[in-house]
Amino acid sequence: MSALSNIILVAMGILLTLASLWYGQNHHLLPESAAESAPLFDSLFNSTITIATGIFLVVQGVLLYCIVRYRKRRSDQGDGDPSHGNVLLEIVWTAVPAVIILWLGLASLDVYQAIYGGADVGGHIHAAMAMESSHEAEAGDPGYAYTPVVLPGKEMGQPDLVVQVQGMQYAWMFTYPDSGLVASELHLPLNKRVRLDMTALDVNHAFWVPQFRLKQDVIPGRETHLEFVPTQLGQYPIICAELCGPYHGVMAGQLFVDTPEVFEQWQKEQVLAARPEDKAVALASESQPSSAFAKAYQQRLGISPSELTSLRLHSGSLPSAG
Repeated sequence: MSALSNIILVAMGILLTLASLWYGQNHHLLPESAAESAPLFDSLFNSTITIATGIFLVVQGVLLYCIVRYRKRRSDQGDGDPSHGNVLLEIVWTAVPAVIILWLGLASLDVYQAIYGGADVGGHIHAAMAMESSHEAEAGDPGYAYTPVVLPGKEMGQPDLVVQVQGMQYAWMFTYPDSGLVASELHLPLNKRVRLDMTALDVNHAFWVPQFRLKQDVIPGRETHLEFVPTQLGQYPIICAELCGPYHGVMAGQLFVDTPEVFEQWQKEQVLAARPEDKAVALASESQPSSAFAKAYQQRLGISPSELTSLRLHSGSLPSAG
């Protein structure tokens, strides 16, 4: 190779590297990040896209070069030169993918250990999983894996909120054990550690929130778990990522991340709506004047706000809103 050819090759390599790095950080293929652990997944995904972009550009560049450089000329009526392979080239295109796959595997392990709380915590989890699976195998149970997701750098402890999730054809149901509330929407408080205890009533489902970068199987007769911290206010889709029947495509839910104050108000109003009207009157009287739910009950029962206040002050038999 001449010096000019070497310079051109190095320049092309630099441009290819810069292009891959730029696209790896500016692909816009992922939705917004709304959970504390999501940036770890995003970093791994960006690295994968960077490598894939570089490989794509190299392969397509070599292909285009060969199409132009070795095209058949108009006056050429003979056969192409025989080729018996190139040992060095075969070693290179075997070794380079092997190194890339090994690196991605190690990077994935780092993310796995960070999400699952580190090697020590992960070891205890998998030891428990192995024991549980062995007992279930003896009992004839297939032993589906228990796979909780723990926040980076935190041990498995008591979360701020526990929600029981049930998947069924073709809907999601959410139960809040602390209040007894059952809802078709999942509301979570901002920046609070949440654990979802999930099971299915009929067939296998999968709970997936793309903005949280979390996906977990939901299995009949078993309980699987997700644990995370929502970090962005908003409304996010809940998608079933497991083919669960002919209407699988319509099995969708909504997840709302609210401020703690809004979450408590929502939960209180939902509990209020599920109670008998005599209790609802007492609860509505304790609500803020701006509560649309309280006003609706006042209008429905034909009681003015002053009457509600008087009723509450002079009747010690009415239950409190606590």
